[in-house]
Amino acid sequence: MPDANAGRAYGQLIVDQLLEERTRKASLEARGITVITTSSALATLLFALTAGLTATSRFRLPPATKLPLVLTLVTFVFAAAFSLAVNLPLRYREPTVAGLAKLASPNYWKAAPEIGEIRVAEAQVTSLAAARSANNLKVMLLIGAIFFELMAIPFLAWAIAEVLYSA
Repeated sequence: MPDANAGRAYGQLIVDQLLEERTRKASLEARGITVITTSSALATLLFALTAGLTATSRFRLPPATKLPLVLTLVTFVFAAAFSLAVNLPLRYREPTVAGLAKLASPNYWKAAPEIGEIRVAEAQVTSLAAARSANNLKVMLLIGAIFFELMAIPFLAWAIAEVLYSA
């Protein structure tokens, strides 16, 4: 006769949710790196444009470009900072080595299977709660990074338009 309790089903749900949060963490951090990369590339283009245009002795950067260039720079810096923050090592609570070693002691090891399943589920739920909390913070930081990167694009376009129309 199969087990009469639902512990195994609950346990699998908890394992699945914990795995999903660990996958979510990796995805968020990868996206954060992508935002850093695109912000860096766009900032490099901005400075290449500025350097290229101002390299000629006769060219002077129009005064009207100062504000959009500064705004572009500031928003790219914020985008990069938020993206880097997405990759900060936040507190993800996992069972400690000492705690796992304790489970290998005869008192714990010889306990009824249901007791072990409950203890494992408790540890996994603790890890899941910490992972969800940390990942939610990473989501907010990533949204901030993308927001600042999106804000930089019109400022950059404004600066380029000022240069083109003043030439």
